[in-house]
Amino acid sequence: MYLMEELASERSRSMIKQAEQLAQSRRVRTLRRARRLERRAERRLIDAWRRAAELRGAVEPADY
Repeated sequence: MYLMEELASERSRSMIKQAEQLAQSRRVRTLRRARRLERRAERRLIDAWRRAAELRGAVEPADY
């Protein structure tokens, strides 16, 4: 009986440890994805600023 309880307890500890590791790896993966999306958004914003500057440059001489 004691052996079965010990095995069940060890299995339970093992499953808890595995769940904690899985949760941590998911958090890391989510953080990496968020950083990648943030970099992509920053690049798009910079591209939009450049394009707006180009368009303003093209329109301003026509105003005179």
